[in-house]
Amino acid sequence: MTSYPARIKHAWLSIESLFRQEDRNFKLVLVLAENQFPNRRVPRSIGRLRNKGLEILWVSRDGGSFDHLWPVYEKYPESTIISVDDDKFFSPNLVGKLRAASLNFPSTIIGWRGWQMRTCDGELTFGRGWLRATKKTPSEHLFMPPGNGSLYPPGSLPLETGDYVVREKICPNADDVWYWALAHLGGTKSLCLGLPNHRSVWQQNGAPSLASIQPGPKEFQQVIDHFELRESVSKSLTEAAI
Repeated sequence: MTSYPARIKHAWLSIESLFRQEDRNFKLVLVLAENQFPNRRVPRSIGRLRNKGLEILWVSRDGGSFDHLWPVYEKYPESTIISVDDDKFFSPNLVGKLRAASLNFPSTIIGWRGWQMRTCDGELTFGRGWLRATKKTPSEHLFMPPGNGSLYPPGSLPLETGDYVVREKICPNADDVWYWALAHLGGTKSLCLGLPNHRSVWQQNGAPSLASIQPGPKEFQQVIDHFELRESVSKSLTEAAI
């Protein structure tokens, strides 16, 4: 999980819901950027959760929404990582269901919720005409934002393609688009559980989320062209629609 000053005050609510998971066999890591929290000062509501085992991972550069996952993925390359947002009360069976699915489908990215991608009028456009994904949605048609709870096995995203310079040039804000592309490049399969949305933390409603600044359509087009994914993805989606 990551957060930033406008949202950190109430992030403890989401964190607490994770400490109340039925499956507690995990380390909980909160990624914060040092330039946003002078002297590494955090609210007491966050500080006291360290007594429950919360680890704060301080990073020198603000990665925005990428801090949900990437700093932890780099620090713990041999670990399975679950990415979540800071504005949801997570279902108590979140970790258990993701872990159970991962045992049945090893080396697969498992998502709580996601989208089934579709072409619209023959064009591959971000979000246009997409449907909610189910367990039956083919891996190659899945797009799963990480914030609702997505499990990434070790090696599921190729580290060598996580180039900061390229990422900041073509996809500075849309981490979901970037991770989707990396999974395609690495040949990693994905599975969506197709479960209901988590209850929102209403106290976070007044603060802009990182997702609200994601210019998905533009960055999606730049990423699929940079990684040369347009032809293969469009072909797969077109054939599925026939």
